Parts: sequence; structure tokens; C-alpha cells
Amino acid sequence: MGLTLRQLEVFLAVADTLHFGRAAERLHISQPTVSQEVARLERAVGVELFDRSRRSVALTGAGAVMAAESGRLLGQAESLLARVRLHEESRLRTARIVASPSVVNRLLPAVVSRAELELPALTTAELAVDTGQVSATLAAELADIGLGRFLDEAPGYRLERLADEPVRVALGRDHPLAGRAALHLAELGDLPLLSWPREQHPRYHDHVLGLCAERGVDPPVLVSPPRIVGSRLYLLARNRAFSLVPGSMTGHLTGDVTTVRLEGRATLPLEMQWRADDRRPLLGALRDLFRQEAAALAAD
Repeated sequence: MGLTLRQLEVFLAVADTLHFGRAAERLHISQPTVSQEVARLERAVGVELFDRSRRSVALTGAGAVMAAESGRLLGQAESLLARVRLHEESRLRTARIVASPSVVNRLLPAVVSRAELELPALTTAELAVDTGQVSATLAAELADIGLGRFLDEAPGYRLERLADEPVRVALGRDHPLAGRAALHLAELGDLPLLSWPREQHPRYHDHVLGLCAERGVDPPVLVSPPRIVGSRLYLLARNRAFSLVPGSMTGHLTGDVTTVRLEGRATLPLEMQWRADDRRPLLGALRDLFRQEAAALAAD
């Protein structure tokens, strides 16, 4: 074939910047090296990829095709390396787990505890990320298993719904309705809903507001930092807002905040995501533990 992935990488840098000097700066190599690699690639394919007849650099028709196909080829090469590296000895016995805040409270500790006893050959490393960041962390190859809610579909990854958790209303412990077994949102009057910004996780945000709309209420929204359980939790404790949270957060908020069952059926999905081609036996066994613990969680 005669061409190399390095040549394609250099070519794409020039195609993107349309400037040999800027491409060299991006790749941290010299401009003559860039010119040489592009020349070698053109000799290998037998056509000119750039129009150098003018003072500016432009892609030829063949160059435009090469740019589109090269991007796909380099992506496939990166995927190939990621799949092969799964079989490196240490990776065969290591599971990197990324989870959103609410999953860290109960499901993750329960599974890690069981894994220590039932899968002693497996080493786990846990990473908590903000709501909406699980799938992106997986796609960046920073984790092997992702746990969260409303995860994003991604090519090459499996997405499985583990359970539907009941939704509960988080309130200050001394709120007049805090002692109820269940409540209707309309009973909260004009109390604001505490939530993260919509752009952080649009589908999750819209689902929560949809639960309100289904019950005929349209509360004002107070925007919090990425984690509701963080620095704005005092708004719940002081009865200045309420929040809608998964049932697994019960008992994991501060002592000044409690949860009450939301009247009527309302759930939040609990999902697991992993590489579709990840066939490491220990990772498969760990995923089974997550399925078992999630089923127990939903049954509570």
C-alpha cells in the first residue's frame, strides 16, 4: 500500500488548517517534515492532494475524498488499538467504573463490596463525574463501565436499562409535608424546584420537568451547580426549594433533608453502558453483579 497512519495524521492536520506551518505547530514537528510526509503520501496514492498553484493552500477533489476517508480510517485505527489493549495483562483484571452522583450513594458501594468477596482477582477503580458526563467519559476511554441515567447511545457501546427507580421528593426535614408517607406536587404551592442547568443534561432535566407537568404544576426552577447534593443543598434544608431525586438517595442526604414518596407512578432509569466488544470474563461477572444489585434496589 505504501502509506502510513502517520502520513494520514499529518495530511489531516494540513487539510484542517490549510497551512503547512500551522499544521507543523499543531503536531509539534518541523514544517519541512510536514511537507515531506505529504509528498510521500501523494506519491503513494499517485495524485495531488493539495492545490499549491496559488499563494493559499486548497484541497483538490482527490484531497477532499482523502480527508473524509482518512478521518474514518484513523478513528478505526484508534478503536482497534483500544480493543487490543483490553487484553493487556493488567487490563484483564482491572475494571474502571464511572458513575453519576446518585449512583455513587448506594449501588456502587454495594457492588464494589460484593466484588471484593466474589471476584477477588478483579481490581476496581471508581470515578464519580457530574450528571451528564458518564457517556463522554466512556467514549474518551477513561472507564470500562458507566452507570447513570439517560445515558447517550454511542457506536460501539452497549446500553442496558438496569432498573426504574421510584422518584422521591427531597424536602427540608422540618417542612410541614416532610412527615407524610406520600405527597402531590401541587401541595408544595409555589416552592421552587432545585435542578442543574438544562444544558448539562437536557433529557434528564426535561424528564424531571415532565413529571411536574404531568401533575399539573409548573414550578419556578432554581439552577444549582452540577451536583444538587453539593453547595446548594442548604436551599432544601431551609425549605426554600424542593428537588426530585431517585429513591436510592434516601438516607444519603444531609440530616436536615429528607425524602417523601411522590404520589403516582414516577421513575428514573438506572442504566449501564460498556464497550460492546469487551469480552473480559471478570468484567462480564462484574456487570452481572450490577444487574443483581440494581434489581434489589428497584425492589425496595
